Amino acid sequence: MAGLTPTVAAVGEVLERVRDVAERVLFPSAQETDRAERLPGGHLEALAAAGAFSIVGSGQPLEPVERRQVHRILGGACGATYFVWAQHEGPVRLLAACENEALRERWLDRLLAGEVVGGTAFAHLRRPGPPMVRAEPDGSGWRLHGEAPWATGWGMAGVYSVAATTPSGAVLWVLLPAERLTPTRPLELAVLQATATVRLRFEATAVTADDVMLELDRSFWDLLDDSIGNRANPAVQGLTLRAVDLLEATGAAGAELSGVLRQALDPVIADNEALADAADAGEVDVPAMAAARAQAIDLAQRATLALLAAVGGRGLELGHPAQRLVRESAFYAIQAQTSQGRAATLALARQGLASPPAG
Repeated sequence: MAGLTPTVAAVGEVLERVRDVAERVLFPSAQETDRAERLPGGHLEALAAAGAFSIVGSGQPLEPVERRQVHRILGGACGATYFVWAQHEGPVRLLAACENEALRERWLDRLLAGEVVGGTAFAHLRRPGPPMVRAEPDGSGWRLHGEAPWATGWGMAGVYSVAATTPSGAVLWVLLPAERLTPTRPLELAVLQATATVRLRFEATAVTADDVMLELDRSFWDLLDDSIGNRANPAVQGLTLRAVDLLEATGAAGAELSGVLRQALDPVIADNEALADAADAGEVDVPAMAAARAQAIDLAQRATLALLAAVGGRGLELGHPAQRLVRESAFYAIQAQTSQGRAATLALARQGLASPPAG
């Protein structure tokens, strides 16, 4: 079966199964999940049974447009579950692309089946200054030093892809079982606490050649990250759709505004889809992607704030989705944030504001 593309029927079945899990399992319990220390046990299992862990890296992957739709569905259901699930794609993509056949055979099928959940730690590559995680040669292997400030899914993920910088400046990607890693306590976050996000500390952590997936030239990695990191996350569009749906049910004024927001969202989705397709084809327009990403985040924040205002004070109760969606929309302002993405978000926030007087 390797190398086949899914039929239209198979694609539709995956999307329908994922949508069923989102509406039947994830969204109804999203407020309880938001307040938990980790995801409920059945969430990831339900997604695995729906085939959501094999939409990339398998012999029958979904096309990019269908994959983005899965992200949109899950992002609108439960932000914490979505984010833990989304991290899984990192090690899957790297394993599928690497030449380490033994490592791939050991882990890839188990990851695709959802038997093992994958996590990743690489956001530190985007931070300026000295490398936060260094890989020093040690015989035929490496020793890792430093701290990765963001690794999601601790206690749920069984294996992590970790990026480190070599003395030559290259990016070394390794795959390490969770039991070989040293976490901090879970970070106390304003949102997505159930993702069990930790820092990973490396004190001469041994890495063998068998653990290595890829070693990439830093300039190549930067180009790749520009293509991926500056895109709008489809999940934020799903969150916006959820807020608009809930707003529509709040009364006449909310229903009218929900229609306006839907009209505004359609071109935002279309623009981001076109830019993502172009980037996949090698036509990467970083300024346009960053600007479209900022527009998507801005619209999500408008929609969620409108929902909160329409609902009133009860929307601030922890059992109500309005307050959770407001906080989740804020999360997407910093998620996968590149320097270009930050600049575009700040530029959009400044629009229409007067400059302070000189002197």
